[in-house]
Amino acid sequence: MPEAITTHELYQADAQLMHQVAHQDDTAWNTLLEHHLGKVLLLVKRLLHDHQEAEDVTQECFIRLWQQAAHWQPQARIATWLYRVAHNLAMDRLRKRQRQQEETLDEQQEYDSIMAPPTHSPLAILEEKERQQWLLSALDRLPARNRSVVLLVNRLGLRISEAAQVLQLSEEATASLLARSRKQLRTMLAPLYHDLRGD
Repeated sequence: MPEAITTHELYQADAQLMHQVAHQDDTAWNTLLEHHLGKVLLLVKRLLHDHQEAEDVTQECFIRLWQQAAHWQPQARIATWLYRVAHNLAMDRLRKRQRQQEETLDEQQEYDSIMAPPTHSPLAILEEKERQQWLLSALDRLPARNRSVVLLVNRLGLRISEAAQVLQLSEEATASLLARSRKQLRTMLAPLYHDLRGD
């Protein structure tokens, strides 16, 4: 049975891949895109609720990664670096959007409509697809940073230590944020499950 790959080995493997990218190795770049592009796009789309903006941010992330290739140091995983850059860029856009939304009532109403959860018949939610929709709707109602930590840990599979690097928080603060966010989700979903059980 093969031994588990250590964090150091993962860092070294990523460093080798970035070294190849820096030397214009198309195969290495395509490998990197295949492994990371979809997950970065997923994270940003869930934060921004705008497909075009999410694509723009994702493209900018990978341009920055390309520019970073020649200077890459094996001190972090590529995925962690990408998620941190993507998160920071998305948060910048959210802050800019918030400033714009405060300027007019129409813009605020548009934001409210984006954040409002969809309505479904409780019976339909018995289907897995509908249950997932409710979960995503509840997730979208969380504050951006709370949404980020749930996506990073539960959807993208990062460890607490890696999510802490992305969010630029301590591991303790990240674990606490994750616990609070999960509790908020359970609270938002509780009425739904009570309806389904007939409580």
